[in-house]
Amino acid sequence: MAESRGVANPRTNESYTRTMPSFEKTLLAVNDLKASGVIDQYAIAGAMALMFWIEAISTYDLDVLVMLPQLDGLLVSVDPIYRWAAERGYQAEHEHVVIEGFPVQFLPSFGALADEAIRTAADRQYHDVPLRVVRPEYLIALYLVPSARTMKRRERAAALRESADIDRGLLDDLMRRFNLTF
Repeated sequence: MAESRGVANPRTNESYTRTMPSFEKTLLAVNDLKASGVIDQYAIAGAMALMFWIEAISTYDLDVLVMLPQLDGLLVSVDPIYRWAAERGYQAEHEHVVIEGFPVQFLPSFGALADEAIRTAADRQYHDVPLRVVRPEYLIALYLVPSARTMKRRERAAALRESADIDRGLLDDLMRRFNLTF
């Protein structure tokens, strides 16, 4: 669980405890989720993924795109993620699981673009923790999917396109294949 530290209020000298989230421990837990077989594969997406490609932006949660094992037929279920979390003492809060103090939203792959984004994710390190991060070309494409396209996401896509070291050929291919526009 997240670290708790006692801190004295300088005005009253009363002590209170604040939970300090650990991003590193959160990533270790996500890796455990895969190692346990609860998910087939994952990739960090959303605003947290941006910090690996361009200047970080403020966000309060961690978005994790996941490929889930198929059940009977074509069905997939996020229930195993919530069972895994409960077994480790992590609480669900709305659409998030709070892991080591960080709200984490597990987003099941929603189609070919997300599948490809997960499969081709870049291997990175955060301190000594290995992780997988959606590549900038795929982040741009995911931000421009009509059902997810907001002004904020279009701005993030434009910032990635201008600032990140991206593969222009791959980006053009994604834009064409998935019929996306800025």
